Amino acid sequence: MCGRYTLFSDLTTIDTLIGSSLPNEIDGIFGKQHLQNTAHTLPSYNIAPSHIVPVILQPDTDTPQLIRIPMHWGFMGWKPKVGSLPLLPINTRSEQITEKPMWRSVSTQRCLIPLNGFFEWSGTKGNKTPHYIQAVNNSILFAAGFYSPLSPLDSLYSFSILTTRPNATMQNIHDRMPVFLHSSEWTHWLNPQLGIEDLNYLLDPYPDDGLKSHIVPPAVGNVRNNGPHLIEPELRLF
Repeated sequence: MCGRYTLFSDLTTIDTLIGSSLPNEIDGIFGKQHLQNTAHTLPSYNIAPSHIVPVILQPDTDTPQLIRIPMHWGFMGWKPKVGSLPLLPINTRSEQITEKPMWRSVSTQRCLIPLNGFFEWSGTKGNKTPHYIQAVNNSILFAAGFYSPLSPLDSLYSFSILTTRPNATMQNIHDRMPVFLHSSEWTHWLNPQLGIEDLNYLLDPYPDDGLKSHIVPPAVGNVRNNGPHLIEPELRLF
């Protein structure tokens, strides 16, 4: 799974790279206040569930224009009953997207989540070791996900990150990893005219030589901690 990640690249760099822009109706459905909150919380070296972060999507089937909007990390598929807590999955197993009704119903509501890297823990309970995983060339990664027009916060969408089986870099750390897409695959994934059954080939693990990892300080385990020191290799004597 993926429960923490970083995003410290400038948002304009992301827009230039993927061809996204802010929607014109930012004062309406997408929530100007949340956009401002997102800008205030970035860059971040310790993004956690429930945080508001930038996400890329293609809302119109007639035009290929991509937009970048703030979303709540934790997918809300429907409004919960009064007195009930919502189910807010942060990750979705790629093997389940054609099986479970919740994911089939949003199969065209696909998005990309930009990140510089993510954290994963190895080991057993009480003896966990945090690892930071990033692209070998330190480039921005784009994870595949689903989004919903609902969230626990008003005027805000929500999302979940798709996961798949591990590649060689990840297999000794965790048994799942995010689905990362190459630039040639971005438009296919975001195109709402394509059915999910046509895109299964995109859900394989990232190439073995595409990622690198190193052990980082345990301070990343506390969501209140933030800063570049969280992704620096931890110095170990033995």
